[in-house]
Amino acid sequence: MVEARTTLTLPDGWESVDPPEGVRFLALAPAHGTFRANITVTAQTNGDLGFRDWQVGSEMAFTQMMPGYTPIDLERLTIAGQEAGRRLAMYDGPGGSALTMEQWFVAIDGVGHTLTATVPTGDYATWAAQLDATAATWSPA
Repeated sequence: MVEARTTLTLPDGWESVDPPEGVRFLALAPAHGTFRANITVTAQTNGDLGFRDWQVGSEMAFTQMMPGYTPIDLERLTIAGQEAGRRLAMYDGPGGSALTMEQWFVAIDGVGHTLTATVPTGDYATWAAQLDATAATWSPA
């Protein structure tokens, strides 16, 4: 897979930091409370999986990996001219903290690209519009 530069506009005050292995991009919100809101971008080869199968597999993985995973919303979108989607879900984070995850996803040339924002559930209303604006600037190539 050819590495490409991730482009997006972050909410005010967020900072880009060195991502861990397997993550293409990581940004953190200003420190507040015990969990630091974050935005990650990943890109993984999907092999022979079609869009629907990739997302069914993603939902199954979330259910297994994220305690208390509860889907709230799932919608179809178009990103970069391709079939795409957006999900909103809640789950139990570290120490039982309630977290909300908003994720945009698209498959381009067999590579699944995701932009995931995770924030404390109590702060979601504060960040929602800014996260949506960030997603609108995301170039997943």
